[in-house]
Amino acid sequence: MLVGSLDLGYTMRVTRRRVVGLSAVLAMSWAGAPLGAQARLSGVVFDSVAGKPLASAFVQVAMVSDPSLSRSVRADDKGRFRVDSLQAGSWMLAAMHPRIDSLGIEQLARVVSVSARGEQRITLAVPSARRLVREACGDSATGDGTGYLHGRLRRMPGTSDPAQLGVVEVRWVDMLVSVTKGVGVTRVPRREVMPAGADGAFTVCGLPPGGTVRVRGFAGRDSTGIVELVVPEHGIARQDLAVGVVTHVSVDSQLVRRGLGTLRGRVTGPGGAPLPNVAVIVWGAESPARSDSAGYWQLRQLPTGTHTVETRALGYQPERQIVDIGDATAGNELLVTLNRTVTLDTVRTRALRASLFEPTIRAFEKRRQIGIGTYRGPEEIDRIMPFEAAHLFGTIPGVRIVPSMEKSLMMGNKILMRGGSTGEPCAPDLVVDRMRINGDVHEGLIDNWVLFTQVRAVEVYQALTGTPPEFLRVGNQCGTIVIWTGRR
Repeated sequence: MLVGSLDLGYTMRVTRRRVVGLSAVLAMSWAGAPLGAQARLSGVVFDSVAGKPLASAFVQVAMVSDPSLSRSVRADDKGRFRVDSLQAGSWMLAAMHPRIDSLGIEQLARVVSVSARGEQRITLAVPSARRLVREACGDSATGDGTGYLHGRLRRMPGTSDPAQLGVVEVRWVDMLVSVTKGVGVTRVPRREVMPAGADGAFTVCGLPPGGTVRVRGFAGRDSTGIVELVVPEHGIARQDLAVGVVTHVSVDSQLVRRGLGTLRGRVTGPGGAPLPNVAVIVWGAESPARSDSAGYWQLRQLPTGTHTVETRALGYQPERQIVDIGDATAGNELLVTLNRTVTLDTVRTRALRASLFEPTIRAFEKRRQIGIGTYRGPEEIDRIMPFEAAHLFGTIPGVRIVPSMEKSLMMGNKILMRGGSTGEPCAPDLVVDRMRINGDVHEGLIDNWVLFTQVRAVEVYQALTGTPPEFLRVGNQCGTIVIWTGRR
């Protein structure tokens, strides 16, 4: 049987607005081919967002007056379908497909009046991306510059207060061009927080189409890990989240996340050959696991819930996956196949790197040779695999990592340095790809201003006398951190 309302069009479930039904999504034409006493319904299921048919969509029809009279067919690879031998009357026509679910559409359906004779042709179309964004986000949708994330937030066993429905937090960095004092680019951190509904459904609007965002779910004291997503160019992203049990433990002056979760797996290369000594890290865990000679690895004491797992090996393209981690009895197993990268000799590798990062990386290397500050280059960063500031700055002398709490929730770490005549901890100036952010603006929450999976080089200057002139600001009493992402 078909479920849902008899509204014409489609229905979307969002947390900011009520469930609605819209008409005029179906284009209909008629052809008078006699078929005896009964009629035929045919047409195509089309995805207006992607601009192509929905291959293998599941199409179902049921008589409105008697839903027990129903038929179902599978569309072909061009989205075409045909249902023969229908009685005259009103029929509900609906299409189901994973793509429809991923766009946040609960039901793509239409009531069709079928005559006793002839063939009725229908195009059942997913609305355009602009229309979906406008319906989900309402007045907050601004032309083509706004997207949204939707999904469901659920609880893993053992989480705290079930009365807490939970919230979803999304962070990203906008790059804005300013012409008020000459043309310049400004980094502006963005943060959206949206409560989940009673059924866990959430929709977070305002996201940048084509941009990278970081997502995290919270419920009481517990949370998911950090999930990094690239919002599609059409602006509609989907990600379900599972909140797991997490405890925070101080290790070497920084908080790490632990729990009762276990994750194991195997890494292979092309052709299925096992890969030994491959690094597998859960973002937020203390240290990576290393695969053995047969490619097997295991991580224990992990927080449960949704997390990002990254697999890296020299000479292979890194693999990043979003997984739900359960406790030791859940049998979590992750199978990863790594593909080789193009292997270049040392001279060609250096030449390629110079061409990609020139003049940035050469200037960085010259300053590192002088040795006044503390430096982390591309090779070191590849080895560290940082996904947040604490992982990269935790081993740099003079840099202090302080947990940042908000309403009893662990929101991240502040990166502080000693400054002024008293030597009290303070937020240093931050320079990202030549763009300066003063310490009193970012307040040490560097993760809000840069995605550390994109960082290629770092410079830290504690003494003002040793800070290069291009990074020095008059009045700065707390040192400077310089970050390069490798973007031109």
